Amino acid sequence: MKIKTLVKRLGKEFPLSLAESWDNVGLLVGDEDREITKVQISLDATEKVIDHAIETGANLIITHHPLIFTGLKNITSKNFMGRKMIKLIENKIAVYSMHTNLDIGNGGLNEYITSKLGVETSKILDEKKDGNNISLGGIGRVFNLSKQMKLGEYLLIIKEKLGLESVRVVGEMDKKIKKIAIVNGSGASYLDKVKKINVDLFITGDIKYHEGLDATEMGIALFDIGHYESEHFFTEIIEKYCYDLDVEVYNDKPIFSNI
Repeated sequence: MKIKTLVKRLGKEFPLSLAESWDNVGLLVGDEDREITKVQISLDATEKVIDHAIETGANLIITHHPLIFTGLKNITSKNFMGRKMIKLIENKIAVYSMHTNLDIGNGGLNEYITSKLGVETSKILDEKKDGNNISLGGIGRVFNLSKQMKLGEYLLIIKEKLGLESVRVVGEMDKKIKKIAIVNGSGASYLDKVKKINVDLFITGDIKYHEGLDATEMGIALFDIGHYESEHFFTEIIEKYCYDLDVEVYNDKPIFSNI
């Protein structure tokens, strides 16, 4: 199968047009007419990830986070981005990135992580629609528990369902919660939106001190489950679309450790 054939398959489910205007998605490196030898699915295209693709003979890396976000002024071995680009080009490895188009799309990452929590019915937090007012998906999901629960009780459920060793928490453990919103990745910019719909608990990643302080004053509890920890499931989504190819899932270790 050629790279462009798989790209077309993925694009049909998660069109590049769904991506946010600031994002950079699609085929970022490589020749789409090249035959696929092996697909490697990785959250980020780190140098370690690229080296692993070289070692295992993969010539297509599908990532969630784009390899290239800003303009490159040079590509040399004197900086880490240049080294990565040189390795990819010299070893004829393509990189295809699916970021906010995968977050937004129906069946994408926001929907998938919600299903991992055992939630069957949810609403989209920030919906995206086409010209005919038909939903294309969106960022975040909002759902209600079947009954009120203490924050500390739900924390144990979250850790078990998502396989988390630790969670950063804002809020009292005996706070009663029922309405919950979740945004994978960095979702602090949605604090005002979840406040307007009276959410009791907001689950996301990359929460900063002042954002936690704002949430406290808004009366919203927070679970910061980590950026990596909320998005590494991306590999499980993509893997099922590569059913007829040689596929390997490989992620570099999380950036942060709780010691």
